[in-house]
Amino acid sequence: MKFDCDCCGICCKNIEHVPQLQQYDNGNGQCIYLTDDNKCSIYDGRPEICNVDTMYQKEYSNIYSKEEFYKLNYQVCIQLKKNYKK
Repeated sequence: MKFDCDCCGICCKNIEHVPQLQQYDNGNGQCIYLTDDNKCSIYDGRPEICNVDTMYQKEYSNIYSKEEFYKLNYQVCIQLKKNYKK
């Protein structure tokens, strides 16, 4: 099982409230490594917080099942998409 990201880039366009990602903020809340086609230009070396599966293993596997953790992440994704303004 792996998190099924649709690569919309919305999470990468809303990093201003994520303390672990402040160094990557281009000044308007968007990650400096987000490309025009919504890909991560440092994908293989991206911060751990940007990897749902890594964060599950490192921080949340003792709290949630993987299914629950994915569901929580999908809920945040849906909310970000509702609130995102270009």
